Amino acid sequence: MTGNAGRPRWLRKAGNEWEWAYRYMHQSPDEKIQTRLRHVTRGKDPSYGMVADAIAYLQETRDGLEFVTRLRNALRQHRHRSLNAGKKRKPYSFTLPTDTKKALSIRAKKLEMTETALVADLLNGAGKLLEEHHKREQLLRDALDFERKRVKQLDDRWKTQHREAMRQIERQAILLSMWELTLGQADPGFEGDQATLQSDTKKKTREIEKAISNALKKHTLIEARLI
Repeated sequence: MTGNAGRPRWLRKAGNEWEWAYRYMHQSPDEKIQTRLRHVTRGKDPSYGMVADAIAYLQETRDGLEFVTRLRNALRQHRHRSLNAGKKRKPYSFTLPTDTKKALSIRAKKLEMTETALVADLLNGAGKLLEEHHKREQLLRDALDFERKRVKQLDDRWKTQHREAMRQIERQAILLSMWELTLGQADPGFEGDQATLQSDTKKKTREIEKAISNALKKHTLIEARLI
């Protein structure tokens, strides 16, 4: 095959890409591809032109075109990995104030390590501290959420007992109003046993006092939690 007709434009001469493509083609386990490669490269030394002509030749068949498509995709990934690897190897430099640079140098000598290693160690330590800080923040948020739920439960219980106390008071007020309206006087007098009167009165007021007392205790506890 002669001339440049059909040669792939995406295969670059720079960066030894043709060498990578040459190795990729000859590592293929496909016998048909290997047969065609031997045919098109017979008597030729490896070079950019030889690889480009081989790719053009392979593209003339469907199987060969599929192989070239895989080759092109693999080459694209190779370029991407090479670019990233180059970025990782590229050193990063920054300027420090004189006092900071001096302190860093003194500390590195005391620890018997390079300044670069010391900076890396400090950064790793800072990263761990930041991670621990985030964990503590999360624990505090969880504890706060739990306490808020607990306070809400106490508040709901206080409201329930408060409603019960008000229900008892309302009931006694209704009975008292009925008694006064029926007798037509606020204090009709009582000629019976005073001890019996006091005992009966205490029975009626004991539940009210208990409900109010419990409600006040719960309310005081909730206020203390919220301070």
